[in-house]
Amino acid sequence: MCEQKFRLNRLSATLAAVMGIAIIPNAFAAEVVPEIDESAIEVIEVRGIRGSLFRSMDLKRGSNGVVDAISSEELGKFPDTNLAESLQRITGVTVSRANGEGSQITVRGFGPEYNLITVNGRQMPGTGYTRSYNLENLSSEGVKTLEVVKTARAETPTGGLGATVNIVTQKPLSNPGQSFNLSLKGIYDESNELGDDVTPEVAAVYTNTFLDDDLGFMVSVSQQERDFRQQASSVQGWVAQTDNSRLPILSGSKG
Repeated sequence: MCEQKFRLNRLSATLAAVMGIAIIPNAFAAEVVPEIDESAIEVIEVRGIRGSLFRSMDLKRGSNGVVDAISSEELGKFPDTNLAESLQRITGVTVSRANGEGSQITVRGFGPEYNLITVNGRQMPGTGYTRSYNLENLSSEGVKTLEVVKTARAETPTGGLGATVNIVTQKPLSNPGQSFNLSLKGIYDESNELGDDVTPEVAAVYTNTFLDDDLGFMVSVSQQERDFRQQASSVQGWVAQTDNSRLPILSGSKG
């Protein structure tokens, strides 16, 4: 009697296990797969030196003439104090220095007055008596690309015999969202005995977008402090006077 009861229990346990295995796939098949909201997917984009090199090559490849370019990643890779010193890394470009820092450029033997400087396609006026522009007045933090056009094209303004340098600034819509960039530098120079050896340089760039990234603005602020000393002397030539017609008439003297 005991042996028959044991066999019935073993048979019932085996049937229960088989029925459980048969029910499990049906239970999994009954689950509803939730729909994925594509708008909630987070896109992570990594930008680096390799991407900047590809963009520079694409710019050269898509241009109708001879064009060289430096991206913002390359500007931050070198310890350049201004845009003039960054441009000297391009073939055919040499820099003229003022007080130890790059100020103006010479392209293919043409001096600064024969090169045209534009910002987003707009010509920049010179601060002196010539057409030359001092690149030390612009900070590199708010610059996206430096384009050096060495051949004449219809879409570029006239006047750049050596080259036309187009300074492309950063666009707020190209970087959606809120962004803030702060740069603090210290320039060490002990050539000036009367000034400080370390002078500060501060630059900040703030961008933000609104209305589903259709409207945006950018604010760029920079301040540089430099101490330098300049010594100069001049001698005016003598003017020979053959008569006293140019001398002042003294009171009481006869005319």
